[in-house]
Amino acid sequence: MTTSSNLPEIRTRFDSRDESHSLHLVPPSSADRSPLKSWRNLPSPLGHHHLLESQLEYEEIEEQARKQGRTKARTINHITLGFIAYFAVAAGPFGVEEAVRAAGAYPVLLAVVLLPFTWGLPQALMTAELSTMIDENGGYILWVRRGLGEYAGWVNAFNSIASNVCDLPTYPVLFCSYVEAFLESGYGYTLSGTEQWLVKCSALLLVFTSNAVGMRAVALASVLMSLFVLAPFVLEPLSVKTFNLSTWGSVAPEIDWSLFLSTILWNYQGWDSLGCVAGEVKDGGRTYPIAILIAMVLITINYAFPVGAGIMVQSDFTQWHEGSLETIAMTIAPWLGVWVGMAAVVATLGEFNVVMACSSRALWATADYKMVPSFLTIEWKRFGTPIAAVIFQTVTTGVLMNFSFAFLVVLDTFFNNLTLLLEFFAFLRLKYVEKDTERPFVVPFGNTGAWAITVPKILVLSGVLLAQKRHIWVTCGLFNLAVSCSYLVWRRFQPAPQASSMTSTATTSYGTGQLS
Repeated sequence: MTTSSNLPEIRTRFDSRDESHSLHLVPPSSADRSPLKSWRNLPSPLGHHHLLESQLEYEEIEEQARKQGRTKARTINHITLGFIAYFAVAAGPFGVEEAVRAAGAYPVLLAVVLLPFTWGLPQALMTAELSTMIDENGGYILWVRRGLGEYAGWVNAFNSIASNVCDLPTYPVLFCSYVEAFLESGYGYTLSGTEQWLVKCSALLLVFTSNAVGMRAVALASVLMSLFVLAPFVLEPLSVKTFNLSTWGSVAPEIDWSLFLSTILWNYQGWDSLGCVAGEVKDGGRTYPIAILIAMVLITINYAFPVGAGIMVQSDFTQWHEGSLETIAMTIAPWLGVWVGMAAVVATLGEFNVVMACSSRALWATADYKMVPSFLTIEWKRFGTPIAAVIFQTVTTGVLMNFSFAFLVVLDTFFNNLTLLLEFFAFLRLKYVEKDTERPFVVPFGNTGAWAITVPKILVLSGVLLAQKRHIWVTCGLFNLAVSCSYLVWRRFQPAPQASSMTSTATTSYGTGQLS
């Protein structure tokens, strides 16, 4: 059977890297876009009442993937994604003490009930829609490039890399500080400089090992560590001797709004990182919304239980400070205090593990677009992991974990907020320029709903950026000037896109779906 060469090619598969593809007559579906589309109808582990696939099931999936020339399989279901989201967003209640001291118990408890839906949910819904529309690993790297074009994608990619490079070293530092506090308070032992370095390296090695063997290991670790972290705070209300609900109504005479809002809002960031593993999520249209619901419940328990129980034990909220959760638990029961101290250590390690997994896949996607050296796309075929990106992140973290913690956090905040702004703008633009593209999950109420969930976030993020100090603006401004200059150099040496011989006069403007 012959096909006329004069007919345009009909696209049946979408590849987000293909910027010079032939004219497609039908909007590509989400399943068509996925390089692992054959896995969409694999039976869910929950159908057999398993949290994760058994080793035999997992090996069968991997074997089928290898036969089709693919090294990654969709092994993340809504349970495991929900626990991954918990670590990406909250990872324990540690840090909420400052919000209690700044405002009192009532504002914090009110925020804990309302913010998951008014602040966290908008970012989660955007992530769910974009992750199912473009269900490939890379998340925000793919979203911004497709929605706003090549230059915005370049700026977003390098600000994301900078944010992750500044963010990852903070976790070994926090891990070490929690280990040191636990040993000092419980056993009166102080770590030497060499011992501190060894503790940081131990955390880094554990996270590297988990990420090297794939998302299945990261997901399983997230489930187990989440249960360990949450358990003592669920037990706290049951262990309080005297219930005094009147303490929940305490409010500071003069609320420190800056400290309260910055602390409480920051505790609901991180949803967008879930898009980085979209290529390994099973049935994203169903998995993402259920996982978000699971994570919302976990995060609400995460903050409400320790604050509600803790304020009944230490009713003077002005005495709350970093480490108060452990002190309060120790007052209730010594064994509970030890558990909370250990939970702080495990929570930091769990968050580090998830952030490494997500950021390494974002770096892999950046290299896949040839924006950074292509060796970073190297994968470990046995596990389907972006091993080169994981090694790169591990090395940079090992170098930077001895730098100033405070300065890294401030830089991370600036870079992260800038990329979040680009993500929201890309989300809005895609609602208009690709309105016919299939989205297995869609934010409710159409474009009106999209604007409603993004405008408040854009305003707050813009305000946070404007509030940064001058030296941060100078540092980050010079960085982005260098990024823009490097983009011009990169474009100069890029080969011109070659159109198909059948459609030599028609090319597609990236991210618009329109011919130019």
